[in-house]
Amino acid sequence: MIKKLLNNFLRSFTFDHDREKIEQYLAESKNTYDLEQRIRELDQKGKYNQFYI
Repeated sequence: MIKKLLNNFLRSFTFDHDREKIEQYLAESKNTYDLEQRIRELDQKGKYNQFYI
């Protein structure tokens, strides 16, 4: 039980967790225009930069 909690806690600090959250956010888009808006929003916030370092 504690091991599972620790794994979930530590996983929240990984790039994979952030990438999954971004993918889920983009997958919720209704159409291509909405998808493009969401991509621009994330790009302006600098969310993609952390994956290319």
